[in-house]
Amino acid sequence: MGRVSIVRSAKAPKDAEIKGLVKKSIDLVGGLGSVVKKGDVVALKPNVVTGRVSKPGVLTDKRIIEAMITLCQEAGASEVQVVEGSGYFTPTDEALEKSGVKAAAEALGASVVNVDKDELIEIPVPGHIIIDKIQVSKSFMGADVRINMPVMKTHDQLLVTLGVKNLKGVIPKTWKRIFHRIGLVKAVVDLSRVVPIDLTVLDAVNAMEGLGPSFGEVVPLNTLMASKDLWSLDLAASRVMGFDVEELDYLKEGLRIGLFDPKKLEIVGEPIEKVARKFKRPPTDLEFGEGITVISDGACSACRGTIHSIVYDLEQMKKMGEIRDLFIVVGANAKVPKGLKNTPIVMGTCLKAQEEEGCYVVGCPPNNDQMLAAIRKVCKLA
Repeated sequence: MGRVSIVRSAKAPKDAEIKGLVKKSIDLVGGLGSVVKKGDVVALKPNVVTGRVSKPGVLTDKRIIEAMITLCQEAGASEVQVVEGSGYFTPTDEALEKSGVKAAAEALGASVVNVDKDELIEIPVPGHIIIDKIQVSKSFMGADVRINMPVMKTHDQLLVTLGVKNLKGVIPKTWKRIFHRIGLVKAVVDLSRVVPIDLTVLDAVNAMEGLGPSFGEVVPLNTLMASKDLWSLDLAASRVMGFDVEELDYLKEGLRIGLFDPKKLEIVGEPIEKVARKFKRPPTDLEFGEGITVISDGACSACRGTIHSIVYDLEQMKKMGEIRDLFIVVGANAKVPKGLKNTPIVMGTCLKAQEEEGCYVVGCPPNNDQMLAAIRKVCKLA
């Protein structure tokens, strides 16, 4: 445990080179034969958060998914499944179809599982941090081998989304909302403790910085990383991105309860220093110009990132010009002022005690659809 491989191409890899890069990254951590045995059912969990945004760096590279399907079949897998539950704004079937992942998988003989339609199994979380049981895709949990295939991206709520965060796709949307309501950081840590992952292959061929996970800037790293140790991979990948453990709340929580040991991290292949760069962080300032006033005291990066993501959504919807007197109160120490021109949005679990003071949106952080619904209501948007 603790071994993480880093493989890099000198330039953007061509289609014919992808399979070799994937195989090399896995060979450096013991080879696929150490994970997949003849007759195994293998479940792959890529990142197919949406089917609407097609630029590189948003979704797991389809070529990498195809390569992994083929490699698992060559290793003797009796069945390969691609298992995914997309983000809030895209139905999973639509995401899988528009991304091309469904067609590509089925062309190779793999099956595709929509987590939002799959049967669920309830798993207890012994010694839980925040949630004592979680309902998870039965197909994913029932596989003999589970392979995680995230993308290296910044994230508007957790600062990064790597292997641990990618597991959120094995729970349905109803449970995603529960995670946001009770506290996303601790919930994903609990999830990682009950969903065993045999191998993680991280796509950093095209990574993303800035306003990830969908609207940031593409970073062509031409890199793949792999590990049998989910948490060590996230530690190594966050260092590639220029983050310290202290910046990432979920890594701090994982370290606190002993899910990884930085002293045991072993890098094979390319050294971190050869591929590292300081990724642009998701925006954290709360100045949005005329029409929006954010009243903040003690707001965490998750809620700040959510507000930026919501403003981006409003811009894409061409609704920003209709925003007048929108007040958002956020942060554990914030107070709802008296005499505001309009009903304020009171945002987040930490302000529940003030929920009667405005239009309250629950969540830690609230999800985008709940925030948009509140903004439509207080600003009387069509």
